[in-house]
Amino acid sequence: MTSRTVAVVGLGPRGLSVLERLAENARHDATEHLTVHLIDSHALGSGRVWRPEQSPELLMNTVASQVTLFTDDSVSCAGPVVPGPSLYEWARNAVHLAQLRTTAPHLEAEAARLGPDDYPTRALYGRYLQWVLEHVSARLPATVHLVPRHTRVRAITRGPEGRLVLETSDSGRISADQCVLTLGHLPGASGPRERGLRDFAARHGLRYYPMANPADVDLRDIEPGEGVLVCGLGLNFFDYLALLTTGRGGRFVETGDGLKYLPSGAEPYLHAGSRRGVPYHARGHNQKGVTGRHLPRFLTPGAISGLRRRAADGGLDFDRDVWPLVCREVEYVYYRALGEERARWADGADADGAERSGAGCADDDALLAAVAGDPAVKARALAALGFTAEDHWDWADVRTPYRDAAFADHGAFSAWLLDHLAQDVRDAVGGNVRNPRKAALDALRDLRNEVRQVVDHGGILPDSHRDALDGHYTPLNAFVSIGPPARRIEELIALMKAGIVTVGGPGFTVEAHPDGHFTGHAPGLPGSRREARVLIDARLPPAGIAHTDDPLTGQLLTDGLARLHTLRHGDAVHTTGALEVTGPPYRVVDATGAPHPDLYAFGVPTEGVHWATAAGVRPGVDSVILGDADAVARAVLTALRTPDEERRRQLTARA
Repeated sequence: MTSRTVAVVGLGPRGLSVLERLAENARHDATEHLTVHLIDSHALGSGRVWRPEQSPELLMNTVASQVTLFTDDSVSCAGPVVPGPSLYEWARNAVHLAQLRTTAPHLEAEAARLGPDDYPTRALYGRYLQWVLEHVSARLPATVHLVPRHTRVRAITRGPEGRLVLETSDSGRISADQCVLTLGHLPGASGPRERGLRDFAARHGLRYYPMANPADVDLRDIEPGEGVLVCGLGLNFFDYLALLTTGRGGRFVETGDGLKYLPSGAEPYLHAGSRRGVPYHARGHNQKGVTGRHLPRFLTPGAISGLRRRAADGGLDFDRDVWPLVCREVEYVYYRALGEERARWADGADADGAERSGAGCADDDALLAAVAGDPAVKARALAALGFTAEDHWDWADVRTPYRDAAFADHGAFSAWLLDHLAQDVRDAVGGNVRNPRKAALDALRDLRNEVRQVVDHGGILPDSHRDALDGHYTPLNAFVSIGPPARRIEELIALMKAGIVTVGGPGFTVEAHPDGHFTGHAPGLPGSRREARVLIDARLPPAGIAHTDDPLTGQLLTDGLARLHTLRHGDAVHTTGALEVTGPPYRVVDATGAPHPDLYAFGVPTEGVHWATAAGVRPGVDSVILGDADAVARAVLTALRTPDEERRRQLTARA
């Protein structure tokens, strides 16, 4: 029996998925003895992002029952289906609770009270991931041997015998026949703006915190009562809020008028903002169970096949070819939920009564036809179904909820924002099925797999990819469908009322003032300007590899073993910033355009080739991540059985 070696670089969720698929596929292939090097500079299984030692203030934005790492019968994959527990099922198991009592006692209480629709801490998810590694390791086939390595890979080269050589930060060298890069989120590099702010802060004795995972940022130098400017109102913003308030001993208490914040005295004062001016929408309370999702009525498998054929003939324009189908899906869900809501009112049903499964309109076919019509036809058809002009779905209102408001000053904006946030909480409590707005926006999350199938691997023309997909749809999708739990919005309201947090307003910008401080303000909004000696950039670092100082991906690009993904059509060119890979099984493409025979990449660094790579694995909905991990694992095992020269000939022919 021959012995072959595989290296998996990065052992967070994607690396774990590849390992589990390697093990289960190898179980049915006894022709090789396989050594798998598992390499991560942080804890194996959880990686850096999900490490169990991070602050318990930091939450996932997915409910516990919808988080897994195991295949099920819904998954489209050629390998064996081997079910396992979701995060919720794992946490509720008495044996696992007993293990937590000894290995991570600080997480036992959370696991014991966790409900299926609760949002777990990231620390608990990290412990679940580590258990998955333990579980996979314990049931390995006899032919597979694991070698854990706590180090960072700094370079990959070709050795004299033709095998890959991985050079590590501890001066080690690992020789491998095949290598899978599952690197996750990479550290962001400093651009001209970031370098300018950093240098300005150094000259004037200020503190500047660039884009990063908040769990990795040392905030101890921020003093109690100090003014802090915060750029960004997305998920990282809510993380910083938690770390700088309850993370410093403050408490929220329930009152008859909502949450109230009781300061500890250790908090700074935060003045935050973004160009959009309002925080991400709260996630609606989950009413879909584990596997429920909106099943597309317009972006169907047949429609996707047609779009991909058109893409092969010359590329698609996202705004013209894809966005209208997404809009129809969202509007269909909205009007259906609105009709059901009114039917409940008419029946005198309590708002918390049993969920209905019907369409909610007298004629579902008529509703489908209505939302598919042009504006004039749609208005008449919706009126015939009982929907007035005031009921109509309005994307402009979703994107810019303050568009019809006139603010005399910052105080007027703050009052409007408190009302807006309170309504968002009420909508979220209404749920992602029953509340018309939250149901409609949650449909965008349900449609991620369908959108991926259309836009991945150059489905969209270069200019449209840059302007419509990256510039409009991706940030809109994040703003409305992947926001924080409603509790976080309630906490923000309480912090604003307590005077701990203010929100700057639309068009909020931060500048380095020549007098030696940072300033933040919303243009045209009197009273919005604040000065501070501390600036936190709470935006998410870009995905892909174009904006990172990661030494490994930099070396691969420099040596020509990899290249940045670039879309071309006629004279139009757009570099997405992704590490370019082929279609499944995602071999890395080198500088000449040839697929590397032994090197694969999977996950966040390929954002641009793929869309929404940071999404997690959900059970029962044919998660594309699990299918992709299986494809990578099976390709690795096939390559190990194929003579090197024959494999290179096959790959060259395909290229």
